[in-house]
Amino acid sequence: MEEKKLGLFPLVAAILAGMIGSGVYDIGYQLASVASPGGAILAWIICFVGMLFLVLSLQNLLEKEPEGDGIYIYARKVAGPIGEFMSAWGYWVSGWIGNIAFATIMMIALGTFFPALGDTGASWPAIAIASIVLWGIFFFIRQGVESAMVINSIITILKIVPLAVFVIVTVTSFDFSVFTQDFWTNFAGNAAAAGEGFSLESVFSQATNSMLSIIWLFMGIEYAALMSSRAKSKSIASKASILGLLVGTLLLFVMSMLPYGLYSADELVALGEPCVGKVLVDFIGPVGAGFVGGAMILSIFGSWINYTYGPTESLQTLSEHGLLTERWGRKNAHGVASFSLLITTVLCQLLLITMHFTEDAYNFGFSLSGSAILVTWTFIVLYNFVRAVKNPHEKDRTKNLVIGGIGTLYMLYAMMVSGFAYILLLSIPFAIGLGFYFNARKKAGDEHVFSAKEKIVVAAVILVAIGSAIAYAAGLV
Repeated sequence: MEEKKLGLFPLVAAILAGMIGSGVYDIGYQLASVASPGGAILAWIICFVGMLFLVLSLQNLLEKEPEGDGIYIYARKVAGPIGEFMSAWGYWVSGWIGNIAFATIMMIALGTFFPALGDTGASWPAIAIASIVLWGIFFFIRQGVESAMVINSIITILKIVPLAVFVIVTVTSFDFSVFTQDFWTNFAGNAAAAGEGFSLESVFSQATNSMLSIIWLFMGIEYAALMSSRAKSKSIASKASILGLLVGTLLLFVMSMLPYGLYSADELVALGEPCVGKVLVDFIGPVGAGFVGGAMILSIFGSWINYTYGPTESLQTLSEHGLLTERWGRKNAHGVASFSLLITTVLCQLLLITMHFTEDAYNFGFSLSGSAILVTWTFIVLYNFVRAVKNPHEKDRTKNLVIGGIGTLYMLYAMMVSGFAYILLLSIPFAIGLGFYFNARKKAGDEHVFSAKEKIVVAAVILVAIGSAIAYAAGLV
């Protein structure tokens, strides 16, 4: 049976489904906890420029090298097979860990209708229901990725409606004087600094502390390129990436700024989570919480689908390139790598159970997921820079040197500010993955899997992973 090819709209919808997930409903709370309006705007500018350079890098690479297979091949061209493996494995880790954030925030939303589930998303009843959803998505995706993406396109349209209602309801009450009061100091717990004005050190710290929450919102921006092999053309995948970034950023930015014109940061944070639902309760009564709760459930379901089939495709790619054994890429009758999908779902289930013992499961999930995907993104912008260096006669060489160079610096900076503890924890799944990589390369007949330099890197990852596992067990990270 001939595979159906995806057009512009399904690809843009896939990007928006990833960007307009659970984070949009709580971004106001997350930002107000650590940043004033001025600090948050600075964080948005920094993140948008970094994401724009990522998308422009993808656009350039898709146009210059249309024969490429997904987004991981760029890492191979920078650092060889092990680079491709680390890029795709990091994307996969980011996906299934991110699903834990979706599971917990979905259960918080369900708690609006069923208080017995609690308000943390990690009670045993909540975990039981989340597990049913998890396995339901597993069986749904097993029936074919294209069908899942069509459903996601419909969900994306439906879930924009309640966000539009939020904007319409709140924009009429937006008070510019509230928004500008203590513009550089108005964030939770900082009342003592009210009226002090601009401080470069403080504002830079606010922007830095906001970045991981905003990076979480941008996850999904690479979906069009990831699914480029299923697109009608590489050109359509490229256009979808740019369009998805612009539309998604505009909506998310507006959603994050509106609450600052309604409340002081302390008042906003005191309302609790999810921010959008709590704000609407003030404006349209308890029906607001129910309305947003239903919208969140629908929205998260779409994102959950995205974060399951996208990472599964990355394992399939690794298998097809000989970096995982053949079993990981074996497809069922519907063209889905069913073994990889099963492993992804089982790991989600195990981590979901452990969330009962985590203080803030949602924050843990999106923070660790956001840190992991930076590995994949870094290789993309780095290769765009390296390619420009190696092709001095291309007419747009200077532009791509700037885009790739600044994009790489941004990704490295984002890694540093994402939290050292998360980087340490991520070494554990990467160390385990290197074992599967070694096994696949050996079965493929490679006598020397790692070069001398790669052995040093591998040894370092394993040692850090062992130390991180011990520190985590002892409660030190």
